[in-house]
Amino acid sequence: MTTIKDIAKKANVSTGTVDRVIHNRPGVSEKTKIHVQKIIEEHNFQINTIASTLALNKSYKIGVLIPEARVENEFWSEPKKGIEKAAEEIKNFRISTSFFTFDQFDSKSYVTAFKDLIAGDFDAVLMAPVFHKETSQLITHLDKENTPYVFINIDLQGFNTLSFIGQDSFKSGHLAAKLMSVMLADSSEIIIPVFRLNKGNYSHINDRITGFKSFFKEKKSSIKIKDIAIPNFKDLKVISSILDDHMKGRTIDGIFVPSSRSFLIAEYLETAQLENIRLIGYDTNEKNIQFLKNDTIDFLICQNPYQQGFNGIKLLSDYLVMNKAPNPNYHSPMTIVTKENVDAF
Repeated sequence: MTTIKDIAKKANVSTGTVDRVIHNRPGVSEKTKIHVQKIIEEHNFQINTIASTLALNKSYKIGVLIPEARVENEFWSEPKKGIEKAAEEIKNFRISTSFFTFDQFDSKSYVTAFKDLIAGDFDAVLMAPVFHKETSQLITHLDKENTPYVFINIDLQGFNTLSFIGQDSFKSGHLAAKLMSVMLADSSEIIIPVFRLNKGNYSHINDRITGFKSFFKEKKSSIKIKDIAIPNFKDLKVISSILDDHMKGRTIDGIFVPSSRSFLIAEYLETAQLENIRLIGYDTNEKNIQFLKNDTIDFLICQNPYQQGFNGIKLLSDYLVMNKAPNPNYHSPMTIVTKENVDAF
């Protein structure tokens, strides 16, 4: 059986050059490339890419840029678990992963982590591009080095991404509105609390809100919708004060929380003893589930964050080792979670 070493010997080049030609990677002159390809064709050579990687003693490094997984931010612990599981499965192919984490509410923290990742000279990158402006400024370093990168959870347009893994944020907001419309009369009023200091820099939140509002616009509904900015999600007194101001003199019928922090609103509703207000949010973290079971939260939309992390690493490993090009998008299912089915998650 013909091997890479046999091809290299006949072509009078290194095994590394043959490998680059086979995988269509840069670093080989056009003349040499044509010469090697001709010999490959003459010997009807078919490559076992995984075996060749091991035989050449090649190794790859994947950098991971995601928010810190904290007690108050459970969501990102799930993608991290998925990434760690996938990393364990691919380590025999000499692929290593390194984490670079940041505070998802601090753009400076994001920039620092991103720069550290860039300095690591990785073969591929899996990242959650939380801050749009900062991503635009820094990702050019990856583009210049032809470093493939995959976005998870947040889909930013206009970048040279290898692929995106996560929900269609606009459609998930549309789905939330459809659920809300079933529970409310057409004359109702809905508020949307946004836990962001700089909402304009978080495209997935904006897309969910846009999708939510577009549903009622398409239906030509008379429902009134108002955004409420809540700058400090850690201070319950601030949250209560802001919500109190918006509740006075109004009959609020529904609340849509376009993030995983529905529990903060649910806690306010229970403390203020406000009943019959429909509440929809995202993600099955422990606190959200508690209020879902109490019937304070009506629906949660789950986006399977564990699988986003796991699939992201697997996708990049297949691309690096087997030169397997992924699809541009892998949209996560939009699972509707209720009190009745939550224990299945």
